[in-house]
Amino acid sequence: MLHKLVAKTLITGTSLLAVAGFTFATTSTAYAETERETPRNLIMVIGDGMGSPYLHAYRYFKDSRGMTDRADIEHTIFDRYLVGSASTYPADDTLVTDSAASATTLASGIKTYNGAIGLDPNREPVKSMMEYANERGMLTAALATVQVTHATPAAFFTQAESRRMENQIADQFATRNEDGEWKFDLLVGGGRDFFVRPADGDEPAVDHLEYFRNNGMRVVESLEALQTQQRLPLIGLLADRNLPYVIDSEPRLKQMTEESLRLLENEDKPFVIMIEASMIDWCGHGNDIGCAMHEMRELEELLEFLVPYVEERGDTALVVTADHSTGGLTLGADGHYQFRVQEIQRQGRALRTMATELMDMPWIDWEAYIEKHLPYPLSTEQQQAIADVAEYEGDNHRVAINDVLRDILNYHTRAGWTTGGHTGEDVPVIAAGPWADYFRGVQDHSDIANQFIEWIKAND
Repeated sequence: MLHKLVAKTLITGTSLLAVAGFTFATTSTAYAETERETPRNLIMVIGDGMGSPYLHAYRYFKDSRGMTDRADIEHTIFDRYLVGSASTYPADDTLVTDSAASATTLASGIKTYNGAIGLDPNREPVKSMMEYANERGMLTAALATVQVTHATPAAFFTQAESRRMENQIADQFATRNEDGEWKFDLLVGGGRDFFVRPADGDEPAVDHLEYFRNNGMRVVESLEALQTQQRLPLIGLLADRNLPYVIDSEPRLKQMTEESLRLLENEDKPFVIMIEASMIDWCGHGNDIGCAMHEMRELEELLEFLVPYVEERGDTALVVTADHSTGGLTLGADGHYQFRVQEIQRQGRALRTMATELMDMPWIDWEAYIEKHLPYPLSTEQQQAIADVAEYEGDNHRVAINDVLRDILNYHTRAGWTTGGHTGEDVPVIAAGPWADYFRGVQDHSDIANQFIEWIKAND
């Protein structure tokens, strides 16, 4: 880690900097001049499941040609601002983390067991950067494209022995402290179903949204409604559970972020915000390369906005990383020295979505539907596999359909996967703005959290 760096104006274009004995190149836009030793605002972006192979695959996917005999494939924004890597192992003997343990570490600097939300290995609460920020009068915010009760956003604000306890996590979000203050100033994502629940056995019905509204919290349930808001605190629940996959819908994370930063700036206080590109991970679990590449494209769009934002302000630190990698993605599979990005470009729908829709569709319509969204020539064996799964009457019919579609997609794209779970390799660290070099080199994800917490404490 580099020691404290006083940010100065940098010359636009390529320049060399020498700091603490290290020399390195930068190609970033000029920063706004600042004499601050520590950033006023902090932005952490987490690409859930985004291991390094996702960056490499996206570079080729974006180029889209599939073949060139020149060194002319352009670097993406991920490549241009890559500063290092981070290990992500949990506090057990597995060396492979889940999202809950990793998010707890990214929020607090404390390693813990898989499944833990805001707890240490002894199941004692840890103090997150959001709690440190609240104590110092800073605004706290989180965005996600899955439900806000999911592992990553939950770990920044709540505590639970298991990430599966999403009802209890929602209850904590809806509970004020002894001073009548909320845990957050801004929270946007999905998850309405966890905040408004019908009676279930001995459990009474719950309507946290009504409680929020009656106690000074603004509640919105669409992006359009978010755009009309001017003040905090605010919770935005934009879907019953997760938001749609980008490949099935349209990008939304940049817009969510723009509106959130506008609201934070309206309050004229320093802020800490965590932004999760959540569904890279879900695509990786499904071994769905086209789905993953569209989620990466959404994250790139977000960074194309955030990098100029922090460089022009000069008072805001930005770091982008992942909680782990998912799926064991490889560019090439089954001994074939190929990664067919043009075939990936042809995919028109997420595999999970296709499988769900095919379940409710008569067999006579399957061929046209599959040809539209996976427009590849099918072998006799692949055609037979589709026919067999259409007649399948066992449990997990959707999973069986998904597996057949996955095999077809991976055969034609040569995307390789080792697992439907997580893998333990280091993840990329990307940073921009005056404080980017604090994250240069090899580190642990706890180091990222501890640096953020150090900066927050400097706001005393």
